[in-house]
Amino acid sequence: MDPQLDRVRLEDFGRRLVALPRLRVDRQSLWKAFAEAFPTRPQGAEERIWLRTALDALSRELLIALPSTRGDRWDYDLGVAVPASVDVVAVRPQKAEREWRSFPWHPKLQWVTDLQTVPPEHLAFLHSVHAALTTGSLRGPAPSKYRSIQLTGDEKALAQLCRTKLFGPGRLSLDLLGCVLEVTPLAWEELGPRPVLLVFENVGTFSTARQVLAELPEQPYGAIACGEGTRFESSVQYLATLPKKFKWIEYVGDLDHEGLRIAAAVTAKAVRLGLPAVLPAAGMHEAMLKAATAFGHPLGWTDPNRAIRRTSGGDFLAGPIAARVREIIGANHRVPEEVLGPEELMALWAPSRVI
Repeated sequence: MDPQLDRVRLEDFGRRLVALPRLRVDRQSLWKAFAEAFPTRPQGAEERIWLRTALDALSRELLIALPSTRGDRWDYDLGVAVPASVDVVAVRPQKAEREWRSFPWHPKLQWVTDLQTVPPEHLAFLHSVHAALTTGSLRGPAPSKYRSIQLTGDEKALAQLCRTKLFGPGRLSLDLLGCVLEVTPLAWEELGPRPVLLVFENVGTFSTARQVLAELPEQPYGAIACGEGTRFESSVQYLATLPKKFKWIEYVGDLDHEGLRIAAAVTAKAVRLGLPAVLPAAGMHEAMLKAATAFGHPLGWTDPNRAIRRTSGGDFLAGPIAARVREIIGANHRVPEEVLGPEELMALWAPSRVI
């Protein structure tokens, strides 16, 4: 028994075939268009039945011509005959160019009729959104990649479409499509009542700090977190989802171009998103410079990434520390965060306990 295919999806399938550059649609293009028009199709033999049903319907509408059953342009895999190629016989570009102006769009898509041009792939996407809004399948929140598969058949297509004229004020938005905010998680641990979060750029120093802080009777911070390098540029917004709220964030990272670039980027993003202010961790960078001197490297160690060395720490650090860091970077050197070991951190947080 033939399945009852969604009419909107079927029309979308037909538009995709008509929009292809060649009149003869090969197997790969045929299946690709079918997958994009029917993203929630079944698999296996049932998928082939769906495709054959859709092609038979488009053939009856004189949109395409199926190959002769006596020829060799057929595939009989899984016991279901589907054509290896079809021929487009009804190319109506003028009608296709104006179709979006007369289509009865969902009330939230009425703006589509004002568009001057709509590429075929955009029109197909709009029809998918129309169908989803009409059936209510966008009501439940879902990740954007799920929505992308649901509406386009491609997990990455929605991200690309978001950069087109279809999205903007008064048009489409991720909220309209029911997309939930996907935020990179941040590894953090609560320490005490203070509304201050200490974030380390690297895992090693974060682990060392956890051990040292566990020995202190009074916690200088409310929580500690691991930014994991550039990952923190994304995960900083995860703070807005945490039950514990902070008044400000103290950050410490490598004293080199990349470490300071990360700090500056996170600082700017926090301001843009209305998050707590990101500040240099109190005393931490000075302790790093003292530790480097104690190890016999007052100007730090040679930076292997000289090609990316471009700026000083002035965008994040200030005062004498910034001047010292400019000198270090100017010499093609760096001070890694890992110079802060247990003794250095204990001397900073509980100097009376250092023997």
